[in-house]
Amino acid sequence: MKIGIILCGDVPTNLLEEFGSYSDCLQKALALNLHERPLEWNMYQNHQLPDTVDRCDVYIIGGSPFGVNDGLEWIDELAWFVRDAFHARKRLIGICFGHQLINHALGGKVEKSARGWGLGTYDVFFKQDLGEMKVGQTMALLAIHQDQVIKPAKNFDIVAGSDFCPHYITKYQNQVLTVQGHPEFNYSFFEALLNQRKDSLSEDEIKQALIDNNSQEHRSICNKFLNKFIFSPNT
Repeated sequence: MKIGIILCGDVPTNLLEEFGSYSDCLQKALALNLHERPLEWNMYQNHQLPDTVDRCDVYIIGGSPFGVNDGLEWIDELAWFVRDAFHARKRLIGICFGHQLINHALGGKVEKSARGWGLGTYDVFFKQDLGEMKVGQTMALLAIHQDQVIKPAKNFDIVAGSDFCPHYITKYQNQVLTVQGHPEFNYSFFEALLNQRKDSLSEDEIKQALIDNNSQEHRSICNKFLNKFIFSPNT
């Protein structure tokens, strides 16, 4: 299986030595290399994209300091790539910005939320079973976002959400799965990342965001169902 990680941002330079790159975080968290199935990793960064969607079987689109509505050329090009990959039946995984970009590219709507920042953990409720999570159960992952998916892409299921973030996990058949939170973030990295944002976040916002709510347990559960989804049979 060939897996492409499309990097839309990376770990701040001064945190690289301690935490590694964003692709390192993703690979470690998802634990895809524990499968017996041979894997080939392909990294795309600095706004570069594969020359054809057939380079990989699965594409993982991660977080970014940018928003899908920023009007940047590379975001428009990535949206076109997502549409092509979707129509070619490639499996797509989106995390935070990737969650928003995939929904945006496929006809959904993303806006800066009137509810304000989603910082730290907040509970979302499952509307469908997914992995170990059953309807009615809650999950709380570490998050850092202002934009939200206001309207999911056509025919996408809303798997989990809340009053604050109604479209937190979306899914299309067994082809696309997207998550607003960050299952690849551990608490230490999240704390270090927030401390890089002191120019845009108040001390109270940072303090409140660092109140953890079982995110490590939920992070593990989320990574397991992402892992399982990536390797599930095509239909």
